Amino acid sequence: MLQGSKKHTAGDTIRWRIDYSRWLENTAGITTADVTSSSATCTVANVTVLGPEVIFFIDGGVVGEKLTVSIAMTDSLNNVKHDTIAYTVVAP
Repeated sequence: MLQGSKKHTAGDTIRWRIDYSRWLENTAGITTADVTSSSATCTVANVTVLGPEVIFFIDGGVVGEKLTVSIAMTDSLNNVKHDTIAYTVVAP
């Protein structure tokens, strides 16, 4: 599911956080989160699960580039949620 469209400034490193607390069942916790970028120049790093949140950093990019960040989150009940965020890289 597309979660939104965002701007990313070329060359910056930005921390993003996705809160899954409304999606998770009361007894479930996040067990894994895979976050990937469709771009070779705008990369994802330091993916961390912190309680009901998935935290990651996006770095780099070329002005005018459009990319998609895909998230596959699995909870302790083996439910899998797939999300995407569309980014456009803008000039500093």
